[in-house]
Amino acid sequence: MDSGDNQHKLSALFIGQRGALIRMLSRVVGCASLAEDLAQETYVKVANALKTRPIEHLHPFLYQTAQYLAFDHLRSQRSKRRFECQWVDDSVVVEVPTSVPGPDIQVQGQQQLQQFQKVLGSLPKRQQQILVLHKLQGLSQGEIAQRLQVSLSTVEKDLRNTLNACLKATDLQDRHD
Repeated sequence: MDSGDNQHKLSALFIGQRGALIRMLSRVVGCASLAEDLAQETYVKVANALKTRPIEHLHPFLYQTAQYLAFDHLRSQRSKRRFECQWVDDSVVVEVPTSVPGPDIQVQGQQQLQQFQKVLGSLPKRQQQILVLHKLQGLSQGEIAQRLQVSLSTVEKDLRNTLNACLKATDLQDRHD
C-alpha cells in the first residue's frame, strides 16, 4: 500500500472519529478548544508518522497519539505552574485578596441552587435524565438517544426545553432580587 492510500485512510478515519476524539481529549484536558487544537496536532503527527513507516492499526495509533499529546500538554502545564509559583514570596501571598465569595454571595448561590433544583424536579423524568447525561456525564446527544432508545430529535427538543426552563427560572429569580 503506498503513502497516498495511507494518507487517504487516515483522513477518512480522522473525519469519522473527530467528534469522539475531541470529546476524549476534552475530558482529559478540560477545555474544548484546546481539545480541538490537540486533535489537529494528532492528525499532523500521525500523518507525518505514516510518511516514515506503515502503521498496521491506524485507529488505536490515532487515539494513543492523541492521549500522549494530551498528557504531554498536562505535564507541561504542571511544570509551568510549579516553576511560576516557586519565585513567589510568602509575604506577597498574604497580601493577595481571596477569591472566596462572601456570605451574601454564598446565600445567593444557595438560593439559585434551590431554585434550579425546584425547576429540575418539576420537569419530566426523561428531561432530567437527558440533562444529567449531557451536562454531568458528558454524553453526546446521539449517545443519549441510543441509551434512552429515543430519537435524536427528541433528545434535542427535551434538552432545549430543559435548558430554557432553567434559564427562565434563573431569569425570574434575578428579576425578583
